[in-house]
Amino acid sequence: MRSWFASLRFRWFIATNTLPYTADYLDRVYKIYLNHNKIIHYRDGRPVYSLSAPAIFSKPAAHFFARSLYKTIQNKNTPNMMSFAINDECNAVCKHCSFFAGVDDKSRTVLTLVQAQKAIVDAQEFGVSVINIVGGEPLLRPDLMELLSSIDKDASTVLMFTNGWLLAEKAQQLKKSGLDSVYVSIDAADAEEHDRLRGKKGLFQKGMEGIIAAKRAGLSVGISSCITPESYQKGEFQRIVELGKRMGVHEVLIFDAMPTGRFQGRKDLVDNNDWVEEMLQKSIPYHTDYSYPGVLLWPYATSHRSVGCSCGTSYFYLSPYGDMMSCDFNHKPFGNILERPLYQLWEQMTSMKDFECAKWGGCKIKSAESRSHDTVSAGRGGCAGCAS
Repeated sequence: MRSWFASLRFRWFIATNTLPYTADYLDRVYKIYLNHNKIIHYRDGRPVYSLSAPAIFSKPAAHFFARSLYKTIQNKNTPNMMSFAINDECNAVCKHCSFFAGVDDKSRTVLTLVQAQKAIVDAQEFGVSVINIVGGEPLLRPDLMELLSSIDKDASTVLMFTNGWLLAEKAQQLKKSGLDSVYVSIDAADAEEHDRLRGKKGLFQKGMEGIIAAKRAGLSVGISSCITPESYQKGEFQRIVELGKRMGVHEVLIFDAMPTGRFQGRKDLVDNNDWVEEMLQKSIPYHTDYSYPGVLLWPYATSHRSVGCSCGTSYFYLSPYGDMMSCDFNHKPFGNILERPLYQLWEQMTSMKDFECAKWGGCKIKSAESRSHDTVSAGRGGCAGCAS
């Protein structure tokens, strides 16, 4: 009798405590990852904390947690996120672009549709539950919708970074093709300044129109912005967040400028974190104010407070030509998927000391120590995609 009662009491406890405990657990998980625990959108009825993570209780979220379990069992790093640059064309000339070295490389051939599809299948089978579609400007790829439609949406959430020029006219089609989220790259809240920074007149207006159309289509929508020390000092961080609030976007993603691509000669971006830490502190009020979108600062995510710099540890970048690199900003290739299977390239990269575990204290590409190693290259030796 006592055994029956003890079992019934335990089952009653589980039934009455599972829901609040699950909510507390998720709040804590995302508080650590994002520095906030605001639900920023309900996409297709499921709560979204960040565009950079699967919606809660979605199949990609289940895939992520299942793979996390097996990663522990295998005692081995496997990727949960990838950025895939699907083309090497762009209609803008951004001052901070980390991809420009590859844009003019006419000697190489972009992966075909079939090759790109296989790359995504291989990545998903290996554990990837978040796929960032980048470029170039990805909306310029003619067979983009076919590529998106072929992705197994039960395994991965799919998001895209775009400059927004073609977004308004393609938003509905993107949603129908299975895209979940889109970040529009906006680097200044002033239209004229933004267009100047990106070398394309009218781009700011096109981006705003794209944001409106993407929201109407039911996508999770964010603004992605690259902030430099000088633009931060001029108050651009706060203006971008205010712009996001006015436009009703779900998230504002802030990258601190990297010493790579067109910025590779900027020594002031190496081991310079004082202004970044100040920006992190100024972001705190936004995290508890629900009138603002979610605000995710990448330097927070790469710090000791969150996941750290996970390039080559739980994340990788794939160039338009099939080169595997540790991230969008590191131009060091570790092989090509047309020559060796993706999992073997990952095995080779993650066997190196620099990628055995995540690094605290910001991106490896900003660290003078990491830049001195053979595993990091910020020069023209390769290419990196436009994620900001």
